[in-house]
Amino acid sequence: MNDPLQNTPGQAPVRRYPRMVAEYVVAYRRRLPDGTEGPQQLAKTRTLGLGGLMFEIDQSLTQGENLRLEVVVGENTVRASGVVVYTDRRPDGNWQNGVQFTEISEDDRDVLLGTYLQREYRIPPA
Repeated sequence: MNDPLQNTPGQAPVRRYPRMVAEYVVAYRRRLPDGTEGPQQLAKTRTLGLGGLMFEIDQSLTQGENLRLEVVVGENTVRASGVVVYTDRRPDGNWQNGVQFTEISEDDRDVLLGTYLQREYRIPPA
């Protein structure tokens, strides 16, 4: 039996979680092969969801590379670990880097869900 969430060649990717077009500051650190982390770098998200994010920078990351992430969402800082699942060079020379979360706390996922619901359904903040 086919997994309904499995991508099929030639078709748009299936997403497990909703995402939103959103510009938030994201600080990321590459996890190096020796287990240490590289220097913190900053970018802005282009999309953000419960399952990951995409940000655009002037360099390509490596598919499969592990990152530590901090995303400033309103008054909250969402912390997560993730893996680069795709990179795509844009006509302007920048690279879109898609990251799937591999670790995120329930509290941080709730922050993302609340932000999504507020934006999508115009629910006022609590």
